[in-house]
Amino acid sequence: MQTLLLLLLILFPPQENIKIKDAWIRPSSEKMATALYFTIENIGESADTLYKVVSNISDKIELHETYSQGEMTGMRRVDFIVIKGKSSFELKPGAHHIMVMKLKKDIKDGESENFTLYFKKAGEIKISTKAKM
Repeated sequence: MQTLLLLLLILFPPQENIKIKDAWIRPSSEKMATALYFTIENIGESADTLYKVVSNISDKIELHETYSQGEMTGMRRVDFIVIKGKSSFELKPGAHHIMVMKLKKDIKDGESENFTLYFKKAGEIKISTKAKM
């Protein structure tokens, strides 16, 4: 059974339809919050869904969106982000982003931090980000 599975993986390797580009995080201080930004490129035909982000720099990481309601603007948690097939989705300041709260350490300009992104179809994708202003 394992030999057959290995053979199938060799003959039909899983497609890497999700690509992460231009990942960066804002510098911040221990016990404070920061935001993570990047572009998700889905080169596949069907949609995929980002539903979780983890890192050893915080135990509380949430997907957020910025919204406007009348004259009020704010941020709120979202459960997932759908990336349509053959499209890209940009997480950027003033829009969708990843909130990284209660940092376990300082994040200084130029430092790299690691995150794992969880997608429904693509599975786990590990990324490294650079801190910048």
